[in-house]
Amino acid sequence: MMESRSQATGLAGFARSLKAVYGAFETEPTSTDGQAAGALAPVALGPFDGFLIRARAVRSIRPALAEQWSARAFILMPLIGELVVDHYDRKVALAGGDMVLMDSRAPCIIDAPARNRSVVLGAPREMVTQLRADADRLYAVPISGQQGVGRMLSGMIRTFTNGGDACDARDSAVTLSVTMAMLDRALEDRPADRSLSRARADAAIARMRDWVETRVGDPELDVEAIAGHFGLSRRSLYRLFAEAGTTPGHWLCDLRLDQARRWLAASGDYRSIGQIAYAAGFNDSSHFTRLFKRRFGVPPSTLRR
Repeated sequence: MMESRSQATGLAGFARSLKAVYGAFETEPTSTDGQAAGALAPVALGPFDGFLIRARAVRSIRPALAEQWSARAFILMPLIGELVVDHYDRKVALAGGDMVLMDSRAPCIIDAPARNRSVVLGAPREMVTQLRADADRLYAVPISGQQGVGRMLSGMIRTFTNGGDACDARDSAVTLSVTMAMLDRALEDRPADRSLSRARADAAIARMRDWVETRVGDPELDVEAIAGHFGLSRRSLYRLFAEAGTTPGHWLCDLRLDQARRWLAASGDYRSIGQIAYAAGFNDSSHFTRLFKRRFGVPPSTLRR
């Protein structure tokens, strides 16, 4: 693919560029500061169909893909920033250099909570099915880019994004085969039992919950405030929540939505929906309504009938 295709930087343009490539994609902002944006740039990345994607405060939603994309699998890797991927009924949090294998035939939701630059590589889906009999279990499984074969694979993918000589047909076949073999090995290298680290993360998050739940209405309460109160760097906080399969921003939003739902359901609470949204830490009632419906399946007005 050529780099000459123009990039779209506004959110509406980002949505149009995704639809133009994949045939179906929706986007929505995940913050109310008006800074949500994205850009899509096709590039030649070794033997792959490659795209470099920039996004900020954006949720991208796609159904199962059809036509030429139905025979593809994708490797998604953030280069800068974090992503949360909801795919195959799993929610995966990825930091820079981490990876996940995605199936074009299954829908997904991808969240870029802050400034993010990522690469997505398309490969023949049949190469995944040839790796092992239970190939479907490889999708939506996070791969750390910080250790073992995953680190080697992450480094190789980064070299693709830095440009270089084009591959001929023979080199492309070898590179693709090696990449898929390393991907399979990296998945095998994941610890079989993460119960200890998950238990520690759950305990730490439970302590945070006790502190945060008394402050959900504070408009100054955000990821940085939580990290600062508990003496963690922003990256450490994201790593902690990654063990639980989410991000601190999603977790905080869910706590606020849970509190708003309790207030809306309370028979003696006569505040308007807008007042409750504000009291729960949301400064935009329409954004609150959209998030509420996505989480609970019904609009907040349903609880007030």
